[in-house]
Amino acid sequence: MPRSTWIKWALLTLFIASLAWGLKALGLDVGDLRPERVRSFVLSFGVWAPLIYLGVYGQPVVPLPASVLTITGGLAFGPVWGTLAAVIGSTTRACGQFLIAKVLGREAVIRLLKGHLATVDERIGANGFVTVLMIRLIPNVPFDMQNYGLGFSRVRFGPYALATLLGVIPGSFAFVYLGYSLTDPKQLWKLGVAVFLIIGLIILQRRLKSRRPSPAE
Repeated sequence: MPRSTWIKWALLTLFIASLAWGLKALGLDVGDLRPERVRSFVLSFGVWAPLIYLGVYGQPVVPLPASVLTITGGLAFGPVWGTLAAVIGSTTRACGQFLIAKVLGREAVIRLLKGHLATVDERIGANGFVTVLMIRLIPNVPFDMQNYGLGFSRVRFGPYALATLLGVIPGSFAFVYLGYSLTDPKQLWKLGVAVFLIIGLIILQRRLKSRRPSPAE
């Protein structure tokens, strides 16, 4: 097995262990993470629950799986308010990470961009809104990596923020509804609708990806 593969598995193991330790410290048993348990835990903060959720999701420093956080929003707040919370949280997180990358790394990246890479960067910047929107609708890499990578590019903050806000809505609703459907196992049709939405989203993403022109063209 290549060394890079071992490193990836080691990092994944470390992340899972850290997550398990953090949940245990908060009083959540990893082996008992049933949907109703997660929902009860989030709502146990009372009126502060939405703000705490937004704070955890929106913070730009600690890497967290966006899909899990979005599903948690559906578990805790239902399809409407859960989608709203997930969209606000993910957009806030994306903007924060974008600004961190822009402030700390853009100047260094500029020095490395030459020839073809410089041309691609210029074209991405010229079509910032469409580029970011397509990246959100057709995710190829983890959410946090998207945000930092776009922060290193020529894309401006305004088009980036607007395209991110619009682009995360379909995926957020699909995964929020999945979380919501888990709160009432007796109504299996909700789970069926959630799975149908996610499958439809995947099909749409693949079709958009097949039609998407390369930045270098």
